[in-house]
Amino acid sequence: MPTVKSLIFLILFVVPFLMFFYQSREEIFILAQDNVCFEVWKGFNNDGVGYSAFENGKFRMWINDTSGGWSLSKISRGLMPHHWGLRYAPINEIEIKKSVNFFSSDIILEIDLKLIDYRNYTVSNSSMNVAIVLFFDGFITDYQEKCYQTEIQFFSYYGDRIQKDQEWYFTWRNDSVAQFKLSDNLQKGVFKHYKINLLPYIENMMKYYNLNHVKLKHIEIFTEAYKGYSEFEVYSAKIYLNRNLFSSSFIIFIITYYIFLSAYIILKKAKITSKR
Repeated sequence: MPTVKSLIFLILFVVPFLMFFYQSREEIFILAQDNVCFEVWKGFNNDGVGYSAFENGKFRMWINDTSGGWSLSKISRGLMPHHWGLRYAPINEIEIKKSVNFFSSDIILEIDLKLIDYRNYTVSNSSMNVAIVLFFDGFITDYQEKCYQTEIQFFSYYGDRIQKDQEWYFTWRNDSVAQFKLSDNLQKGVFKHYKINLLPYIENMMKYYNLNHVKLKHIEIFTEAYKGYSEFEVYSAKIYLNRNLFSSSFIIFIITYYIFLSAYIILKKAKITSKR
C-alpha cells in the first residue's frame, strides 16, 4: 500500500505535466458566421465587383477585376492598420518574442476550402490569389502607420502562370509583407483540408525584417484579382496555440521546478535528521 508521503510526492511529481496538458491548447481564432466582417474592396479604380457572404453552411467569396485595380473579397476580424478600423471585434492578440516563444508553441491553422474557379483576362499580366494573412504589430513603428504581414497563399496565379513553392518579401502601402506560396496548392473544384504550423512562416518574416517581438492584431481570409476572376469557398477555419511538451521554455520550467522540489525535500529531510 502506498504511504501518504509517497502519494504526496507522486502528486508533486506530476503537477507540472498536469498543468501543461490542462493549458496545452489556446484558441486564437475560430471562424463562425457571426464573428467576422464580410467585405468587398473595389480596388484602386473603384470598379471591381465581388461577393462575400455566408450561405448554405459555407463562406463564399468571389471577385471580378477587369481594369487592373487589384480588387478584393474577404472575411476578417481584428484591428486593421492605417486607421481602417476594427473588424467585428479584437482577436486573441498573442505575442511572439524571438528569444522566448520560438519552439515553445506551435501556431496551428486548420482550414477547409475549395477553389471554385479562376480566369485570367490577359495572357501575360493577370493575378488571382486565395490566401489567409496575419497582420502584426512589430513594435518598431506605430501599428497604424506600418504593420508586418505573414500571408499564406493556398492558390496563386501571377503574370502568366500558377505560382507555388515560393517566398516573396516586399513592401506594399508602407507595410512589410512576407508571402508564402504553398507547393501543395488548391486545384479547381477539389475540396482541400490544410493543417499548417504557422510559426515557421512567422519566424521567417521576423528574421527577414529583423523583428524581435510581434503581436497579432488582425486576420483576413480573402481572394484578390488583378485583371482576372477568382471564386472560392471556406467550410471551416481555426487557429490555435498548441504548446510543445519538448519546448525549451517547458523544459526550463520542469528543470527549475524539480530543482526547487529536490531542494525542499533535502532540507526537510535534513531538518528531520537534526531533530533526531
